[in-house]
Amino acid sequence: MKLVPLHIEITEEHPAYRWAKSQSDSVNAIGHIGTHLDCYTTEPTKDTYEVDVVVFDCTKAMPTAAQFAESDLIGKAVVFYTCVLNSAGYGSDVYGKSETFLTQKALDALLIRKPAFILIDGCGIGNHGEEHQRFDKQCERQNCFVIENVLLSEEIVKSLRRIRIAVDLESSSTGKCCQVWGECTSK
Repeated sequence: MKLVPLHIEITEEHPAYRWAKSQSDSVNAIGHIGTHLDCYTTEPTKDTYEVDVVVFDCTKAMPTAAQFAESDLIGKAVVFYTCVLNSAGYGSDVYGKSETFLTQKALDALLIRKPAFILIDGCGIGNHGEEHQRFDKQCERQNCFVIENVLLSEEIVKSLRRIRIAVDLESSSTGKCCQVWGECTSK
Protein backbone atom coordinates (compact mmCIF):
# COMPACT_ATOMS: atom_id res chain seq x y z
CA MET A 1 0.00 0.00 0.00
CA LYS A 2 1.17 3.51 -0.70
CA LEU A 3 -0.09 6.68 1.00
CA VAL A 4 -1.22 9.47 -1.35
CA PRO A 5 -2.16 13.02 -0.22
CA LEU A 6 -5.72 13.87 -1.30
CA HIS A 7 -6.01 17.35 0.20
CA ILE A 8 -5.52 20.70 -1.48
CA GLU A 9 -2.70 22.86 -0.18
CA ILE A 10 -3.83 26.51 -0.22
CA THR A 11 -1.12 29.16 -0.05
CA GLU A 12 -1.61 32.81 0.86
CA GLU A 13 -1.19 33.64 -2.85
CA HIS A 14 -4.08 31.42 -3.95
CA PRO A 15 -7.14 33.42 -5.14
CA ALA A 16 -9.41 31.46 -2.77
CA TYR A 17 -7.26 32.45 0.21
CA ARG A 18 -7.19 36.10 -0.83
CA TRP A 19 -10.99 36.02 -1.26
CA ALA A 20 -11.46 34.45 2.19
CA LYS A 21 -9.18 37.02 3.85
CA SER A 22 -11.23 39.84 2.31
CA GLN A 23 -14.50 38.62 3.84
CA SER A 24 -15.97 40.33 6.93
CA ASP A 25 -15.87 36.95 8.72
CA SER A 26 -12.49 35.87 7.35
CA VAL A 27 -11.91 33.22 10.06
CA ASN A 28 -15.05 31.37 9.04
CA ALA A 29 -14.39 31.90 5.31
CA ILE A 30 -10.84 30.50 5.56
CA GLY A 31 -12.24 27.32 7.11
CA HIS A 32 -14.35 26.75 4.01
CA ILE A 33 -11.61 26.88 1.37
CA GLY A 34 -9.51 23.99 0.18
CA THR A 35 -10.14 20.52 1.56
CA HIS A 36 -12.39 20.90 4.57
CA LEU A 37 -15.09 19.26 6.63
CA ASP A 38 -18.30 21.20 7.30
CA CYS A 39 -19.49 21.31 10.93
CA TYR A 40 -22.59 23.47 11.29
CA THR A 41 -24.21 21.79 14.31
CA THR A 42 -21.62 19.36 15.64
CA GLU A 43 -18.09 18.21 14.90
CA PRO A 44 -16.22 14.90 14.91
CA THR A 45 -15.28 13.55 18.32
CA LYS A 46 -11.66 12.85 17.30
CA ASP A 47 -9.13 14.76 15.24
CA THR A 48 -7.89 11.70 13.31
CA TYR A 49 -9.64 8.80 11.60
CA GLU A 50 -8.74 5.80 9.46
CA VAL A 51 -11.64 4.19 7.61
CA ASP A 52 -12.32 1.93 4.65
CA VAL A 53 -13.76 3.54 1.52
CA VAL A 54 -16.47 2.77 -1.00
CA VAL A 55 -16.03 4.71 -4.25
CA PHE A 56 -18.89 5.78 -6.49
CA ASP A 57 -18.00 6.84 -10.03
CA CYS A 58 -19.97 10.04 -10.59
CA THR A 59 -18.28 11.13 -13.81
CA LYS A 60 -21.52 10.68 -15.76
CA ALA A 61 -24.09 11.39 -13.01
CA MET A 62 -24.48 11.52 -9.25
CA PRO A 63 -25.81 8.32 -7.65
CA THR A 64 -29.51 7.67 -7.21
CA ALA A 65 -31.17 6.27 -4.09
CA ALA A 66 -31.31 2.81 -5.68
CA GLN A 67 -27.53 2.71 -6.09
CA PHE A 68 -27.05 2.79 -2.31
CA ALA A 69 -29.61 0.06 -1.54
CA GLU A 70 -27.25 -2.92 -1.30
CA SER A 71 -24.06 -1.11 -0.28
CA ASP A 72 -22.26 -1.94 2.97
CA LEU A 73 -21.37 1.57 4.12
CA ILE A 74 -21.56 1.35 7.93
CA GLY A 75 -18.65 3.32 9.42
CA LYS A 76 -16.99 3.78 6.03
CA ALA A 77 -16.12 6.76 3.89
CA VAL A 78 -18.21 7.18 0.77
CA VAL A 79 -16.13 8.75 -1.99
CA PHE A 80 -17.86 10.52 -4.87
CA TYR A 81 -15.51 10.81 -7.83
CA THR A 82 -16.90 13.42 -10.25
CA CYS A 83 -13.63 14.41 -12.00
CA VAL A 84 -14.73 18.07 -11.64
CA LEU A 85 -11.71 19.18 -9.62
CA ASN A 86 -9.33 17.40 -12.00
CA SER A 87 -10.90 18.79 -15.16
CA ALA A 88 -11.90 22.32 -14.08
CA GLY A 89 -9.34 23.15 -11.40
CA TYR A 90 -10.09 24.22 -7.84
CA GLY A 91 -11.71 27.63 -7.54
CA SER A 92 -12.48 28.11 -11.23
CA ASP A 93 -15.90 29.32 -12.39
CA VAL A 94 -16.58 25.93 -14.00
CA TYR A 95 -15.66 24.19 -10.74
CA GLY A 96 -18.01 26.41 -8.72
CA LYS A 97 -20.89 25.95 -11.16
CA SER A 98 -20.57 22.16 -11.52
CA GLU A 99 -23.65 20.33 -10.31
CA THR A 100 -22.20 17.60 -8.12
CA PHE A 101 -25.32 17.39 -5.98
CA LEU A 102 -27.37 14.53 -4.61
CA THR A 103 -31.15 14.57 -4.56
CA GLN A 104 -32.87 14.55 -1.18
CA LYS A 105 -34.07 11.00 -1.86
CA ALA A 106 -30.51 9.84 -2.66
CA LEU A 107 -29.11 11.49 0.48
CA ASP A 108 -31.80 9.85 2.63
CA ALA A 109 -30.99 6.44 1.11
CA LEU A 110 -27.27 6.99 1.63
CA LEU A 111 -27.57 8.02 5.28
CA ILE A 112 -29.68 4.95 6.09
CA ARG A 113 -26.52 2.95 5.28
CA LYS A 114 -24.67 4.85 8.13
CA PRO A 115 -21.41 6.01 6.53
CA ALA A 116 -18.97 7.93 8.75
CA PHE A 117 -17.83 10.33 6.03
CA ILE A 118 -18.76 11.52 2.55
CA LEU A 119 -15.87 12.82 0.43
CA ILE A 120 -16.30 14.64 -2.85
CA ASP A 121 -13.97 16.25 -5.39
CA GLY A 122 -16.45 19.11 -5.73
CA CYS A 123 -18.02 21.97 -3.78
CA GLY A 124 -20.44 19.76 -1.87
CA ILE A 125 -23.30 17.31 -2.07
CA GLY A 126 -26.10 19.90 -1.90
CA ASN A 127 -26.72 22.89 -4.16
CA HIS A 128 -25.06 26.14 -3.05
CA GLY A 129 -26.74 28.09 -0.25
CA GLU A 130 -29.57 26.75 1.89
CA GLU A 131 -29.62 23.23 0.46
CA HIS A 132 -25.86 22.85 0.90
CA GLN A 133 -26.06 23.63 4.62
CA ARG A 134 -29.27 21.63 5.11
CA PHE A 135 -27.69 18.53 3.57
CA ASP A 136 -24.54 18.94 5.68
CA LYS A 137 -26.63 19.35 8.85
CA GLN A 138 -28.69 16.27 7.97
CA CYS A 139 -25.45 14.29 7.64
CA GLU A 140 -24.18 15.64 10.98
CA ARG A 141 -27.37 14.47 12.73
CA GLN A 142 -26.47 10.98 11.50
CA ASN A 143 -22.83 11.28 12.72
CA CYS A 144 -21.61 11.57 9.14
CA PHE A 145 -19.42 14.43 7.95
CA VAL A 146 -18.95 15.82 4.45
CA ILE A 147 -15.42 16.57 3.24
CA GLU A 148 -15.29 18.81 0.17
CA ASN A 149 -12.62 19.61 -2.41
CA VAL A 150 -10.77 16.29 -2.24
CA LEU A 151 -8.06 15.63 -4.85
CA LEU A 152 -9.05 12.54 -6.78
CA SER A 153 -8.04 11.03 -10.09
CA GLU A 154 -9.16 7.96 -12.00
CA GLU A 155 -5.93 6.17 -11.11
CA ILE A 156 -6.34 6.93 -7.40
CA VAL A 157 -9.99 5.91 -7.11
CA LYS A 158 -9.32 2.60 -8.85
CA SER A 159 -6.83 1.60 -6.16
CA LEU A 160 -8.18 3.51 -3.11
CA ARG A 161 -8.85 1.19 -0.15
CA ARG A 162 -8.72 3.30 3.02
CA ILE A 163 -8.36 6.94 3.97
CA ARG A 164 -6.71 8.77 6.83
CA ILE A 165 -8.25 12.04 7.90
CA ALA A 166 -6.75 14.71 10.18
CA VAL A 167 -9.23 17.45 11.17
CA ASP A 168 -8.30 20.84 12.64
CA LEU A 169 -10.76 20.84 15.53
CA GLU A 170 -9.08 23.90 17.07
CA SER A 171 -10.54 26.20 14.41
CA SER A 172 -13.62 28.21 15.41
CA SER A 173 -14.88 28.13 11.81
CA THR A 174 -17.82 25.97 10.74
CA GLY A 175 -15.44 24.69 8.07
CA LYS A 176 -12.65 22.60 9.58
CA CYS A 177 -9.56 22.37 7.39
CA CYS A 178 -8.47 18.80 7.03
CA GLN A 179 -5.81 16.69 5.50
CA VAL A 180 -6.76 13.47 3.78
CA TRP A 181 -4.48 10.67 2.64
CA GLY A 182 -5.52 7.69 0.58
CA GLU A 183 -4.12 4.22 1.10
CA CYS A 184 -3.86 2.85 -2.41
CA THR A 185 -2.74 -0.50 -3.70
CA SER A 186 0.60 -0.18 -5.44
CA LYS A 187 0.87 -0.87 -9.15
